[in-house]
Amino acid sequence: MSNHKSFLILICFVAFISLGLPDGLIGVAWPSLRVDYGVSLDSLGLLLICFTAGYLFASFNTGYIMSKMQLGTLLAVSCMVTGVSLFGYAYSGIWVVLLAMAFLLGAGGGAIDASINTFAASNFSTSVVNWLHAFYGIGATLGPVIMSFYLMRNSGWSLGYTTVAIVQLTLALIFFLTLKWWRGTSNKEEEVVAPAKPRETLSLTSTWLSILLFFVYTGTEISIGQWIFTILTKSRMIPDATAGFWTSVYWGSLTAGRIVFGFIMVRFSVHKVLTTCFFGAIVGALLFALNPTEPIVLGGIIMMGFFVAPVFPSLIAMTPDRIGDRHAGNAVGYQVSSAMIGGALLPGFAGLMIDYFGIEVISKIHVFEAVIMCILYLTISRLYPISEKRV
Repeated sequence: MSNHKSFLILICFVAFISLGLPDGLIGVAWPSLRVDYGVSLDSLGLLLICFTAGYLFASFNTGYIMSKMQLGTLLAVSCMVTGVSLFGYAYSGIWVVLLAMAFLLGAGGGAIDASINTFAASNFSTSVVNWLHAFYGIGATLGPVIMSFYLMRNSGWSLGYTTVAIVQLTLALIFFLTLKWWRGTSNKEEEVVAPAKPRETLSLTSTWLSILLFFVYTGTEISIGQWIFTILTKSRMIPDATAGFWTSVYWGSLTAGRIVFGFIMVRFSVHKVLTTCFFGAIVGALLFALNPTEPIVLGGIIMMGFFVAPVFPSLIAMTPDRIGDRHAGNAVGYQVSSAMIGGALLPGFAGLMIDYFGIEVISKIHVFEAVIMCILYLTISRLYPISEKRV
């Protein structure tokens, strides 16, 4: 592996840490931030809508943008936009401006997410892509730590956003200085082909099946994390402290799983690993839903987090081989967009079902979603088989 490529992998890891940092800030900062902006507590919903809109706009159009702009330039501009928007969070002081900054923050994040995933899928092994997504988890974990550090010292929430803004702008500078390194790094020997138009990619059945799988997967992953605490405390009468710890265990298992499976995929084919993971996730969801004993329930939580961990990055890594290099940029953008929509809608759908069937219905919904994921993956693998990929 060349020194340039090794350095690019390192930059991608840092970029995914920085991608997770802003996501972890708002939850800790919001109670103080909303007072300074003079808005109600529930205004967070509108802020998140603006962020999501920007994210979807950028990620959905990333394939088209990458056909018009060099990847290094896109990453540099996206990081610069993200950094400027974070400064806007910290110092604008005007609610309408903050909403605009949220849209820009989402757009910058969506472009970084989709474009690096596209680049990684075409140039890095499945193991590296798994590790890449593990670094996002590190960033999402560090965000609250950074914000809490300033709040505990009464330094103000704005310094948390300022710190992350500086990180983003520093990364933008690194991308600008390494522009030429982002060209011609593909492992593949075939001639570079012109990227497909969006409508061509959307005409493929494989694209829509992948979009649906990403929708269900991400919605399930996030729904599990969002509802574990409520199920444990409101339905099963687990103490808050224990339930909070078990929720952290789920997210920790997710991050650890991506690291561990990165090594496992050095020795075993991606398809065999993912097939095992889908069945493992079903078993974990069943153990949690059946609720036999507390240790078994905890084991189910760990299994759910651990076995769903490699799904998203591995499916991203398989996209060029599954759908084709011409369509990879568009397809990854659509998959990331679908994942964002699924992450917003499926947890909400589970919550709506509580009024009709009670809290425990959510755990049963997660079993059903895990089965659907498995069926979708096996269907796609049968209809569109790919060569076994290893590092």
